[in-house]
Amino acid sequence: MYFSKHNKKITYINHYSGLLEIEGKGALCREDTELWPKPTESIAGEYHTLSITDGITEVGEGFLDAFPYIGCLILGRTVESVAISPEMIKQMRKRKVLIRGEYDTFAERFANANKLDFLHSDIHLADDNIEVAHEHDIITLRFHEEEQPDIHFNCFTPGSSAGSYGGGECANPLPRDFYVGCTVEAFANKFNERVRGQILSNETLKRFLEISNERHRIKMTRKRMTKERRAEVNKVMKTKKKGNNWTAYYDEDNGRYFAEIMYTSREGREQYDYEITADIYSRLGTFADDVENERLIKTGEMTYSFENTMYGTLGPERTVWDEEANEAMKAAEAKQNKDSKKKK
Repeated sequence: MYFSKHNKKITYINHYSGLLEIEGKGALCREDTELWPKPTESIAGEYHTLSITDGITEVGEGFLDAFPYIGCLILGRTVESVAISPEMIKQMRKRKVLIRGEYDTFAERFANANKLDFLHSDIHLADDNIEVAHEHDIITLRFHEEEQPDIHFNCFTPGSSAGSYGGGECANPLPRDFYVGCTVEAFANKFNERVRGQILSNETLKRFLEISNERHRIKMTRKRMTKERRAEVNKVMKTKKKGNNWTAYYDEDNGRYFAEIMYTSREGREQYDYEITADIYSRLGTFADDVENERLIKTGEMTYSFENTMYGTLGPERTVWDEEANEAMKAAEAKQNKDSKKKK
């Protein structure tokens, strides 16, 4: 265990597993990396996981520079900001540093903003004291990047004797989607009565289950909407054909077939609309040469035509031409509608 020379409230707890936990309150600063008692070796390369626990609200500029070799950074729920240089971010991306924390907290936002992988932090579920066996179990819900989540039991006993085997650990794998439809009550029912109350009151577990289920619901909704949209597109594709310069479609509202031929270049635009027969529509797209498709369309009845020619170069002039062409198109349509009304 180490302490900050600068702030007596900051404590470093070193674990043999390569984890270094930092406990305390308030902000961490560069000076907090000066420790006592002084380590015999630099701690920079000794730990691969750095955990900044709840109580710490801010990681100040220069603090993370003292840990350039970590592979995992765990940020507590209370952490609201991390000052980090662009160069340090580049190094973290290069080393593929994993950010861990709770969903919908700064930790997840920090990972997303800096394009770093994120994994929910492990959740301490309960402590199970079995007095008759002088046994103490620490029960944890663990998450893994590539493996299934699991329930981990870490058992501590005073020694080896009848009914006391000196401790040990085991893990029970869970399905990756174990949380779907699962409430904290249903989760607690999987454990014995000694720890059920602890699990029911576990706020971190409650938040995880609620947020995970909501995200799953949104995911399934989007998936369903995407599937419906895909079905709509497929339906349109069945009633629509398209070539380089032509488009043909079936109008379900009136049961008629139409086609359009459009030529556009910097010299101008030409548009020709036709009403075609079902036979013409069925044959469209069967020719290797698009010219043949256009010739077939032209055997139908022309319902509308528009031609505009303007020589010039690409650039601002093209924008002017587009505007003039659109205005001319609107005027032509208005005249056609007016003539049609007169005939009626």
